[in-house]
Amino acid sequence: MIDVDSPSGSARARMPWDGHRDPAVDLARGIAVVCMVIAHVRVWSPFDSGPARLVLLLVNNVASPLFALVMGISAGIVLTRRERRVSGPVFIARDVVRGLLLVLVGLALQSLGTFVAIVLMSLGLTLAVAAPLALLPLPAVAGLAAASFAVGPWVTAAARSTFDPARVHSPALLDQVLQWVVLSTHYRVVSLLPFVLLGVVLARLRLTPRVAGATLGLGLVAGVGVVALRLAGHGLGVSQVRSGDLPDALLDLALAATACGAVVLLARWAPARPLVAASAPVRATGALALTAYVLHVCLIAVAMRAIPWPTAQEWWAPLGGGILLVTLVVCHAWWARLGKGPVERVVAAVTDRIG
Repeated sequence: MIDVDSPSGSARARMPWDGHRDPAVDLARGIAVVCMVIAHVRVWSPFDSGPARLVLLLVNNVASPLFALVMGISAGIVLTRRERRVSGPVFIARDVVRGLLLVLVGLALQSLGTFVAIVLMSLGLTLAVAAPLALLPLPAVAGLAAASFAVGPWVTAAARSTFDPARVHSPALLDQVLQWVVLSTHYRVVSLLPFVLLGVVLARLRLTPRVAGATLGLGLVAGVGVVALRLAGHGLGVSQVRSGDLPDALLDLALAATACGAVVLLARWAPARPLVAASAPVRATGALALTAYVLHVCLIAVAMRAIPWPTAQEWWAPLGGGILLVTLVVCHAWWARLGKGPVERVVAAVTDRIG
């Protein structure tokens, strides 16, 4: 395991986040949140075919893996930043507690009874699992990221064939834990773990333009794999694709790695600074990601109770766009005036006491 208190290794080099927030990371996380909001409000969309549906499906697919990837980058930032350094045991303890808090927030949102498949439970458990792994030597973390990506579809398929299908939607606590880890038709630890570990690797490599370019290249190679599978008769539009199987996992990697690499390259490119500055609402939403997630789910819950389903479908574009706009505006205003979001403050109040 690495010694995060040691001045040697990657900790000696200057990091893009030394002394300030990294706008590239906030922008990538903000885009993930925006995609997540669009993915949720698309349920109201009447489109069941055509280009619009394809675009919405791609946005849906990029949301959770990109969010997990940036979550891993954030964990790597904690390990490599010069200020507020933490020891390995404290890092693990804080992330385990943070993960459990995400589970509790997710369960609270789930109790609202919306159509949103809440990702926070799986993300929270993934963070807890990834925390000790993030302290391993860099080649080991990279190897585990690749290995977990390779075996994830096999583990998911094996679990689905082993367990009673009724457990996939069972409300029993043990069954819910199984859903979060491996059985869910939406989000699973086994599918999110590779992206979190990849994010740790990127941060420990300083997320330089060269690293971002390699990430973009990885996404493009995965995209070629997606096309090859589709030509072979496997993938969206030519065969049944289940969440977590190989075509789905490869598509997630293609979209998340391409998006992350492209966003970081853009944010690190000096001529693009005015564009990055203009993206302040998205970056603020990325800085307040957990608050933004809670807010938009609550807005969907209010809309579901106030607007009949046929009307919501008829007006899905302004309704969904309004929820997205309110989320962006509220997060931007809060960040500009008050800084850290309310939900982030609560989580920090608990985890910062550890160690």
